[in-house]
Formats: sequence, C-alpha cells, structure tokens
Amino acid sequence: MSEWDLILYTDDKQKNVKNKLKLSDKTLSAAGQHGKATILIDNKGKEWLLKVFSKILDLDVKKVSDLDIDIKDTPERSRDRLHLWRVLNEITASRLGRRLYLNVPETHLICSGKIAKLALTPSTILKEEDVVVLDEEEEEGETAEEFYLYSEREVGSLKTSTRFENLLAKKSSREDSTDVLALLQEKIPNSQNIDEYLETQKADLDGAFATIQSIDDAFLLLPFDIWLNDPDRNAGNYLIQLNQKNVASKIWGIDYEMWSFGSDIWMEEDNITQGRSYLTAIIHPKSHIFDSRVNQTFYRIRMLSDEEVIKMTKAPQLACKFFEYHVNKENLSSDEREKLKQVEVNLEDFLIESRPRSDKLSEIIARQIGLPKDFKT
Repeated sequence: MSEWDLILYTDDKQKNVKNKLKLSDKTLSAAGQHGKATILIDNKGKEWLLKVFSKILDLDVKKVSDLDIDIKDTPERSRDRLHLWRVLNEITASRLGRRLYLNVPETHLICSGKIAKLALTPSTILKEEDVVVLDEEEEEGETAEEFYLYSEREVGSLKTSTRFENLLAKKSSREDSTDVLALLQEKIPNSQNIDEYLETQKADLDGAFATIQSIDDAFLLLPFDIWLNDPDRNAGNYLIQLNQKNVASKIWGIDYEMWSFGSDIWMEEDNITQGRSYLTAIIHPKSHIFDSRVNQTFYRIRMLSDEEVIKMTKAPQLACKFFEYHVNKENLSSDEREKLKQVEVNLEDFLIESRPRSDKLSEIIARQIGLPKDFKT
C-alpha cells in the first residue's frame, strides 16, 4: 500500500482491483461539488471526492445516531444528525441515476480497512439467533446471519494506507477510524454550480439561460429529482460542465443525501423547489409536461421492476460489516442492527410506492414548471 492510499476491489477476496487512489494535498471547499471533501487521484489521473460522515455512532448510549424524521425540521438541522440516512440515500441515488442513464456521479461506500477485513460468517456474528427484522403482521423475521449473508448486496472490499486511516480518524471524536463512514464520489471536471456559472455569464444572462435550456440533461433529470422527493433541491445541487471550448455541455445532478424523509408529504405539499431550483429558474420557459425528454425518464422509471429497485436500496456489504464490527466491539447494542434495515426498508417502500405514475408526476411537474403560454387545453 506504499504507493496507494485506497484500493477498491470488486470482490471480497481482493483478487479483482476496481480502482487505485492516492490522497492529494487538495481539498474542496463547502462551495464546491458535494460540500467539503478531500480529493483523491486514481491511477488514470481522475479526481475523486471523499466526504466523511462522523456522526453515525452515538457511543454514549451505544446506538446509531438519531434516525427519527421530523418534517418540520429544516434540511440543515436534519442533515446534521441523519448521517446514516444521508450515506444510504446518496449511494442509492447514484445507483438509480446511473441505471436510468442520467448524469449522476458514481459513488462508493468507504470505511476503515479494519472493518473491511471483517469476514461476515456465523462465527463473527455475535448472536446468530437474533431476529433483526420482525414483520408484525406476518410475525416473521430474519436472523442476523440471514440478514447479513443472504441479502443481495453489493460485495467488494478495500485496502487502506496508514495515511488514509489517519484521515478517517481525524473525523472521529475519539480519533478512531472505525467510527466513521465515507462516500467516494467521482469529481466532475471543469464544472460549476449553476449559480456560479450564471455569475460568470452575467454579461449575457439571456444567452447563458438559452445555452442551459438547449441541453437535454436538465429535462431528463427533472422527473428523477421529483421522484426522489428531496426538499432541498436548489441551484447548488446541479453542476454545469464545460467542454474543451469552455461552453456549457452537460448538467449533472449532485448531493442526493436528503431525499424521501420517510413519506411523500413533500410532494403532496408541493414544497419541492419553492422557486429556488433550476426547475423553475431554468426549465420553466422551455418545457411542459409533454416534453419528450421528460417523458423519456418517466418511461425508464416505470420500467424498473420492484425487484430491481429493492436490490438497489440494499446497503453495500461494507455497511453490514460496519454494524457487526461495532456490535462485536460493544460500541453498539446488538439490536442496533435493525437501524440499517430500517433505513433500507424505508427507501424500498418509498421508491416503490411513489414510483411515478405519469398522471401524478405530470401534475406535480405542471405545478412546478407550469404549462407553456401557448398550450391549449
């Protein structure tokens, strides 16, 4: 590991390398893509962002940090405590977005190499007989062994350098690298948030808006963002990528940490954008509910089977190792395993139950972007 700080593998036996990355001396400010992050560079020269979540564990009470959702909370207040939600939301959104051929950055779950080495076998699971999830109606559940070993989860492993472990440890209140989870996300090169881009083009704002409106990406992302039901979709959640001629050529959706909130109340309250995002600021003048690009994403979402959606909401196996590691170390109570499944089930239920029927989602989009002035009923 002397040459690389992080090596990702596509299998648990560490035979097939997916990526090799080295820590750089660069960081990303809060104003950049995805908030504050450390920049890593892979063996092909591509930059990646590492964002560390330090509030997964509440060591004082041996529990996972608060998962209760209060929809009256501001996104900022919720964001500060719902770290497990945020990690799994971002992973799931990346899987879904890329499956739907949308510009959503590739994202991986990262943990300490000490946790990655844990083998999930009956001998490592503290209590095999523990029922992790109990269906109150069916009176059935899964044992810890079944939950960890037999769910269809993304397998993989990683190796870390001492320098990388030290970086994770700095984010822990007790300077222990095993306390945190992190997201590794591809950095979109030569890009700016929409607000930043418009600021650089303020000499010709009409031309800048016209350029953005000529790119299909925003129209394709629109139904996806409304489906995920994020109350905090603002202009900072989108990147304008410039081509070699410094012309806007792509639009990326980023920062999908806060979607769902356990129900579709945000959709029902029509509180998605409140005029703050590009849904009204950019798309409105050039779109309507029958736009072929919008309906293309409708169609792709409708074609996802329940089984495929459920598989994409499963936390990576590294998350299971994270929980079991801390149960074995007595940092967590054994019943805290349920918290991981609690988030997964919520994501499954929300995505399947709110998977857009074209009539409902069209109505929501119409409320957000309006109908074109020349549209005749």
